[in-house]
Amino acid sequence: MPSTSTPFPLFRLPYVALNEVFCSFECGDLIEMSLCSKRCKRIVKSTRNDFFGIRIFITSDYFSIRVDGKNGVETMWMFSATHHDENSRVYMLSGEEIKVQRCLSIFEVFYPPEHRQFIMTSLVNLMMDSLQIPMLKVDLHTNGFVDFLDFVPSFQKSRKICFNGITPLSVEDLDFVKNTVSSDTELQFSPF
Repeated sequence: MPSTSTPFPLFRLPYVALNEVFCSFECGDLIEMSLCSKRCKRIVKSTRNDFFGIRIFITSDYFSIRVDGKNGVETMWMFSATHHDENSRVYMLSGEEIKVQRCLSIFEVFYPPEHRQFIMTSLVNLMMDSLQIPMLKVDLHTNGFVDFLDFVPSFQKSRKICFNGITPLSVEDLDFVKNTVSSDTELQFSPF
């Protein structure tokens, strides 16, 4: 039976009241709202929050993006290889369709594997811009990760990047990394 109630006119609220409503949202809700429209993103961007920054973990076939705040991990967005179900939401992100399934504050992201770098970079940029927070750290695991250097330009604004692998990076790879990232970025290589 269809609902007979009218939707609440959220965007007709005065700015102060609207800001209070958005301040009560959890981090994941704010990110989802910023995906809805430019107007929603602008409101999320102007909302006060207590989030510290983003931490990224990436391997050859997996990534996770974590937003840290005063309560620890506020939300986590991660790649999932498992098949999504009918409860997934579909969003357009930088012109690409992604499917997202939520379980509490964890979001599983489904997308074509060939768009992984683009989707991950777009999500990180959206979070940094909407929540007005920095990229704190990237843990890049290079074992079996043939094209890991392609991801380095996406992380050039990170405060710290850790390269972890079995073998050290070549001199050419080290030079590429050092010439690509910001001079303020702390680099850590294991093994060195």
